[in-house]
Amino acid sequence: MKNFKNQIDFFLRQYLGFSRKNYSEKNESKEGLFAQQKALEREQYLLEKFGLETLKSNSTRQNYLENLYTVDLLERFFELEFRDNLTVLDIGCKNWCYARGEYFFFKRYCKNLILDGIEIDSNRLYTNFYNRREVAKFHIKDLKGAKYISKDFLRHDRRYNYIMWFLPFIIKEPMQKWGLPDKYFQPEKMLSHAYELLNSGGNIFVVNQGLTEYNVQKGLCQKLNIPFILLGEVKSEFLNYEIPMFAMVLNKN
Repeated sequence: MKNFKNQIDFFLRQYLGFSRKNYSEKNESKEGLFAQQKALEREQYLLEKFGLETLKSNSTRQNYLENLYTVDLLERFFELEFRDNLTVLDIGCKNWCYARGEYFFFKRYCKNLILDGIEIDSNRLYTNFYNRREVAKFHIKDLKGAKYISKDFLRHDRRYNYIMWFLPFIIKEPMQKWGLPDKYFQPEKMLSHAYELLNSGGNIFVVNQGLTEYNVQKGLCQKLNIPFILLGEVKSEFLNYEIPMFAMVLNKN
């Protein structure tokens, strides 16, 4: 019954595509956002290293935290060398509210950045009657080279230097709760395809929610003979999640 409802709802979203236009958010003061000295010092370090001043002066408090969290994780677990051109993909980016965090991080290491975010359910509507795509358009509007793609990832064939994958659906129940039909539950095929699109020398950064999903993710990598480095539980000064987050980096030599 749940799958049938999801099939109907997803079909209607895909073909109606209703949304209000011109989504926007107003800047909020960041005064008093952090009480701990450690968080203040880490914020200042990231602001200076990645030039996040425009992010801080043009975001809500929550969106600022989400982007800081993203930059924080990437800065801690990625070591990049500067190059002329860099291509990056975010799989299942939803409304891509953290796009600026990814953009400012990777832009520091290249002259020309192509940053794609792909989402199969881009027409999913919020209570304010904006859909994910309209919200994402706001978050990437000033990011040269950033593009939001409404598409099934398995039909996407561009190659990338780096791939970001936050909370992939590797257990069916969470995917069902998010409203996707069962036919889109293809974790092995999705992971295999992501690895195919990765250029030699590239990495896939995967963040899983909870230890159970983390272990399933490890099992998938082992089954597909994909080399990986376990990072364990990842924490940040900027956001604390009720369910612990675990990460790994997949490598392609």
